[in-house]
Amino acid sequence: MTLQQLRYAMVVAQTGSMNKAAESLFISQPTLTNTIRGLEEESGITIFNRTNKGVNLTGEGSDFLFYAKKVCDQYDQLIWRYDGKGNTRKIFSVSTQHYSFVCEAFSDTVKNYDASTYHFSILETTTSKIIEDVSSSVSEIGVLFLSDFNKEALKKLFVDNALTYKKIVSCRFYVYLGKNHPLADRDIIDYEDITKYPLLTYEQGKDSPLYMAEEIFGEQDYPYTIKVSDRASMLQIMNKLNGFTFCSGAVRGAVGWSDYKVIPLRESAHLPYSSMEIGYIHKDGLSEIGKRFVEELYKAAPSEE
Repeated sequence: MTLQQLRYAMVVAQTGSMNKAAESLFISQPTLTNTIRGLEEESGITIFNRTNKGVNLTGEGSDFLFYAKKVCDQYDQLIWRYDGKGNTRKIFSVSTQHYSFVCEAFSDTVKNYDASTYHFSILETTTSKIIEDVSSSVSEIGVLFLSDFNKEALKKLFVDNALTYKKIVSCRFYVYLGKNHPLADRDIIDYEDITKYPLLTYEQGKDSPLYMAEEIFGEQDYPYTIKVSDRASMLQIMNKLNGFTFCSGAVRGAVGWSDYKVIPLRESAHLPYSSMEIGYIHKDGLSEIGKRFVEELYKAAPSEE
């Protein structure tokens, strides 16, 4: 099987249609169909179910493309890193949930290195993508949170992907809201009061399991929930609709943070657990710059509760 076959299959999966995939790839539909059929014959599995409404992945196909994407990502990294002139680019990438202290640690790390000899990237993304990025070496380090609800499932994924997890800090729970929110003058907020307002959460992808949620209490059922894909959208909607989100309290230093407030959440019988921790994952031994970044993470992290 070839990289071209794998890339074609990923486009078919993304579009859910042979015709749409062929159009986006600028090839004929029969050529694409024959390519996918050849890939299925060579792999010995049925990757796609064909229906009158399009195509969708089989269970085996979903598993196959998970590994196919890893192969393609690593190939792309290889081509990018070696420029054909004997020069090797140094790469340092971090994948993370949406934490401002991670951005602070990343910035403090980067300024200690020669940017002309490095390619730096920080990717704020979904929980599953963080695990995928680190396991496929797209990123050296991933930063995410664990709670009593998600830790068993996530730690199993870490083991399955040969990833090491290390705790950075344990945190209490806070409510993150605009400074003009009706509850912004409280010293502490009750769960029953705040859940009368819109809860803002980060989109984790279609059919993502509850334990992939980035926010604590992601498994709870809320009457009014709005999903967003980026931090800027969350903050704007938070102000416009008197929304809120749950967080670790580590928002000081974030762009525009003075327009928002972080208020402790009171423990109650409605809350299934009372603590969370933020940690990082990595695959193999850390590079010099990876170790420096971890040091900066511990410096920038919120205080241990």
